[in-house]
Amino acid sequence: MSGAGASMESGTSIKPGTSMKEARAALEASRRQVLATVAHAETILTQAAGARVVAAWTLAPAPRDPVGHLEAAHGRARSYLARLTAHDAAREIPSVMTNELFSRLTDARPAPLSASAGVHRYTYTPRKALRRVLDHTLDHLNQIDQWLAWRNDGKVPTPTEGWVPSTVTLPGDLLPLSQPDLEAWLWRIDQAARLLVQRAAGLTEAELDWLPPDDGWPLRRVFHHVARSELLYAASLDEALPEGDARSRYKEACRRLDEAVDAAATRGEDTSIVYAGLYGVIRRAEEAVGDALAMERELLADHP
Repeated sequence: MSGAGASMESGTSIKPGTSMKEARAALEASRRQVLATVAHAETILTQAAGARVVAAWTLAPAPRDPVGHLEAAHGRARSYLARLTAHDAAREIPSVMTNELFSRLTDARPAPLSASAGVHRYTYTPRKALRRVLDHTLDHLNQIDQWLAWRNDGKVPTPTEGWVPSTVTLPGDLLPLSQPDLEAWLWRIDQAARLLVQRAAGLTEAELDWLPPDDGWPLRRVFHHVARSELLYAASLDEALPEGDARSRYKEACRRLDEAVDAAATRGEDTSIVYAGLYGVIRRAEEAVGDALAMERELLADHP
């Protein structure tokens, strides 16, 4: 069960009050430095591409209400899931996410992102994307009752076992996916998503914002995380970075973040939306940019 235990997203390298124009200039300066690397270039470019895409995901505006975010994200995710039969069922597609990025974004006291640590990438197939959407939803659906029992009765949660992470590909993840198979998966996913929304909608503000004694995640953060993650899994094939060399993938990641930054600058202040990170932390737009810049700076500092 994720969300049990202290965790935090990366620190930002952007000063408070920085304009989006200044943030854009800082991104361009960092991009030039990253592209100039030679030693460990593949690792640096791959991790930096991931950092930029994660920041672009954060800058996709989400409803402030976590229940509304869950509903909106599932609506978008389902359009991707419905197209999964168009992809090669036996082919693993690398994601921008890596084990190293996961640790950097969720550890309570994260170590700097390091080029020397290498890259351990998530991968997805059509069936694996479906599996992760369903397992992740069920895991956090179960978490609601565990958190309420913890809050109300002091009953410490029992970690759920059985689900398999994105770093592991099961034999069943590589099997063919027919249209009837897909429709059966979608029915199960729709039911799980509906139940999660229904349970989340019944929580009070105090229950949503209750902070576990171990400094784990409040349920409000959990729901923003589930919403972001569903799109990560569902769009993992349609929105994968293009095949080719690491420089080309990094340049495409830069383009996507630049586009998201420009949209955020045009959008301006809007109290109806939030910028929720992949792991549920609410950021200001300039902080999301700062997170990516901080990780690129760490990678470059580790470059001999």
